[in-house]
Amino acid sequence: MKLNKENIGVNTLIVTLSISGLLSITTGAVLNKKQFKRSPKHYNVKVIEKSTAKVNNEPKLKDIELEVNMPLSVITSDYIENANLIQINKCKLDTSLVNVNEVGTYTYTITYKDKKFNGKVKVNAKALPIINNMTLKEINVELGNPLPQNLSDYVVETIPEEAKDKIVIDLSKVNNKMAGTYQYTVTYEQSIYTGKVTIYEKKPTIIAPEQTEKENKIAPEQKVEENPKQEQEQEQQQQQ
Repeated sequence: MKLNKENIGVNTLIVTLSISGLLSITTGAVLNKKQFKRSPKHYNVKVIEKSTAKVNNEPKLKDIELEVNMPLSVITSDYIENANLIQINKCKLDTSLVNVNEVGTYTYTITYKDKKFNGKVKVNAKALPIINNMTLKEINVELGNPLPQNLSDYVVETIPEEAKDKIVIDLSKVNNKMAGTYQYTVTYEQSIYTGKVTIYEKKPTIIAPEQTEKENKIAPEQKVEENPKQEQEQEQQQQQ
């Protein structure tokens, strides 16, 4: 068999180029793989937990204040600050220990899911009218007679009805069984006013002697008028 040298060279070149290409491709693939392993990309992942608001599932009670004789609310939500965060229909209100007719501090109860919570109700005194001044009278009482009992007997000004019960008249230093001048006091809030009471002895009435004689004398005209009547009466008695 005769070989063609030119063909052999060409084939050798093709095989050489083919092998070189494969090596080149293989080498490139190996290098790329090595490069990827040598310099990998790292990503830092931070996990953030979403914060959720904690719901208070227990009622937080209010401190209630009102004036004496004012009505007490029967609405349960009026007593709970966080009424929108709980099941208000499962709350039971108990205000039986609260006396709105008397000043003081009382306890109310709310039962929620078989658990009891206590709150406070403060009943305050009603605000009194402001009285800037009171003018007191000078009282004159006869010895042995009782002292006046009405407020108007001691105070000149007209006092509002809601203030009358708070005014205190002190007559402890007045002795109505002994003639003399005494002091009495009227107190309202933190103000004290002072007045005078005079106990006097009634003087006996003196009748003049001349007046007594005139009362005892009988006028002549009256005697004349009386005589005929007496005579007639005597005549009638004799006839009978």
